[in-house]
Amino acid sequence: MQVQRIDHFTLRTPHLAQTLAFYESVVGLTPGPRPAFGFPGAWLYAQGRPILHLAELVPGANEALTRYLGDPAVRPGGGTVDHIALRCTDLPALEQRLRRLSVHYEARTVPALGEHQLFVIDPNEVRIEFIFDAAEPASWHTDAEGVSLTTSATAAKVGA
Repeated sequence: MQVQRIDHFTLRTPHLAQTLAFYESVVGLTPGPRPAFGFPGAWLYAQGRPILHLAELVPGANEALTRYLGDPAVRPGGGTVDHIALRCTDLPALEQRLRRLSVHYEARTVPALGEHQLFVIDPNEVRIEFIFDAAEPASWHTDAEGVSLTTSATAAKVGA
């Protein structure tokens, strides 16, 4: 597995319109296409790439968001910044490494795009996403929402 670049970062926000306006007007990002996830949000682009993903927190209606990205309340480091994503190659090598190290991970496949994702938690409780091209072979199958139907490696933390 080789990391190519940071792919994007994701913010969970109860203030989607204001956050969108801030990143458009202050930072200069541009709204663009976003897959049809089961929760509201937006993707903002720079140089033709979506670098900021916004997921809207809706009081009493976050089931789809929690199902797809997990519950930050159970992760002490979770919160507004949901995760950091790294664009990678060689998905099978990363899965093999995570299994060898007994590092728990969650597998997803982005609806419509088919890109594969592995999520892990670092020792500081920061969620890291490794994202791979749809052409890479994945060891899992997903439901219609992109959530893996198979189990991942056993829970453990490197350095714990």
